[in-house]
Amino acid sequence: MEKTVHLLIMYTMLVLTLLLFHKGRKNPRSLMLAIYASVEVLTNGLNSLTLSAGAGFFDQFPLMHFIYKPLYCLWVPLFYVYACFCFSPDFRLKKKYLVHLIPFFAFLIFFLIIWITKGDHYIWQNLYRPGTFIYRSALAVDLTVKLQYLIYNFLMIRSLFYIEKQRNLQEPAQSLGVDIRWLRFIVYGYAFGCFSGIATMLAVLVKSPFASVFNLVSISYFFLFFFAIFYNTITNKLYNEEAKPKSGLLPHAEMLLLMKRIEELVAEKKMYLEPELTLQQIASELNEKERTISQTINTILQRNVNDYLNSLRVEHACQLLLDYKEKPIFEIMYESGFNTKGAFNLAFKKITGKTPTQYREG
Repeated sequence: MEKTVHLLIMYTMLVLTLLLFHKGRKNPRSLMLAIYASVEVLTNGLNSLTLSAGAGFFDQFPLMHFIYKPLYCLWVPLFYVYACFCFSPDFRLKKKYLVHLIPFFAFLIFFLIIWITKGDHYIWQNLYRPGTFIYRSALAVDLTVKLQYLIYNFLMIRSLFYIEKQRNLQEPAQSLGVDIRWLRFIVYGYAFGCFSGIATMLAVLVKSPFASVFNLVSISYFFLFFFAIFYNTITNKLYNEEAKPKSGLLPHAEMLLLMKRIEELVAEKKMYLEPELTLQQIASELNEKERTISQTINTILQRNVNDYLNSLRVEHACQLLLDYKEKPIFEIMYESGFNTKGAFNLAFKKITGKTPTQYREG
């Protein structure tokens, strides 16, 4: 039963992955999901050989028994990067994200060293023998993945809380670029699946008679969860919406004129220095609808209202940091329109790539 489910999932994921690469190749978010899916398919494909190829195959190629295991360390980080694309349309991959690949490369090099120094026979004889060094090494991969579950789910849930807070304060739901309900599904749905995986591992470690049931439920849940994400991504109007203007938008010329009025009010009159400034206040001052203001900023500047205000505040803070070297950073934070240290540091690093202290020091 478990073998059948495993193979069914692998072939279904393979088809969905190919569709994702075809339809989403020009969309960073969808492309990231396709890359994640391809790694999962490759991992499950090699794992399926363990279930179906038989002893004869692995007697000839013992390396195949464990060489795929480091790939598991890519699953959670890749999904996290996909979630980052969902959280913000302005998200871009940078060199610093290579740090997420460290567990994968560490285990890959480690296992290759074992293969080179110990040989095929050692792997075949000891990989599935409890208590042996290589058995514990393979178990370390599983423990690392479960630790990744905890760390990355914490990061994703924290990001979702921040978005929810900003949305409630200043932004209508559509300005995030993704339906907030869909973000909740992605984050909380993935968290539930990860914790079911942890429960399965605990059941195996304590030798519970229900371990196989836990495993089957966990695998089936993850399959249904990702099937929903893939199906939504493939069939959604996302690609059409990005290529064509939404109905109800102002003509481009009128948007440019309105954007000029927004900048005159917010930037030139330094309205952005008000920490409690809201979209409603801007719309009221300009005698325009909130939705029109939000759509104009999204279309012309390719960012939401909150990011637009923060970019002005950070630019102001940068000038103060350079002009007043002795002034405490917390004073500059307040003078730039921020009222919390966390929001200031997060916005500053997102825009400049540095902390306020690093920026001041050059």
